[in-house]
Amino acid sequence: MAGRRSWAGNGWVHSNGSLSMLTPIDPLFIFLSLLTQASQSDNEFKFIDVNSIGFESHVDTASVSAFLAMDAVQKKALATLCETRQISESVCVAKVDPDQVLTWLKHKCSSSRLPQELDVWQMEAVDETLKEQALVREMVLLVSEYLQPYWTERLLCEFDGFAQLCESEKKAAATHTAAVVFDSPDSYTPGVADPSTKLVPAKQVKPKTAKERQLERAAAKSKPILSFFQK
Repeated sequence: MAGRRSWAGNGWVHSNGSLSMLTPIDPLFIFLSLLTQASQSDNEFKFIDVNSIGFESHVDTASVSAFLAMDAVQKKALATLCETRQISESVCVAKVDPDQVLTWLKHKCSSSRLPQELDVWQMEAVDETLKEQALVREMVLLVSEYLQPYWTERLLCEFDGFAQLCESEKKAAATHTAAVVFDSPDSYTPGVADPSTKLVPAKQVKPKTAKERQLERAAAKSKPILSFFQK
């Protein structure tokens, strides 16, 4: 049935065909998402009562909920991501500090953290500065999978949108295109027309009428008048 999936194995058919993949994650990404939702208004952040957020109530998994409720984990998240103020012994307010968040995110995007499997620049002889930017950009794209659009945009701005790297890639693409010369039919891929050749549409011929065809046949059988005077 459409929309239905199942697993078959070990002599059984399991009706729930969903697949969950567990990967390591820094819990601060979860805290950042919850703090942003709770304290952001019109791209501005306000102080909120930490106890009113209820970090553990925003997740369904009991083990994750218990983990987020741990004081040590919450204190680390607040110290890394927020400006905090202790109002009283029982009341603590916090506000997301964009500068602290971006400092933490830039540390996460260090090129040394890029998995070796994703390092496509290992065997290429390129400028070291551009290579570093390319690796950092890969990390930014990887980290952005855990971020809200607001933080992704801010993070890209911190690296100037990798303008120098993008400009270098554009020049390389233009050089590669210019190197393809269509100078003879043998120089381009068979079946691909020479781009310099302009295609001219075929002229449509109007079908001849029956009368026109009859006149053509009569003209073919007739002889010129001068043929009577030839010896």
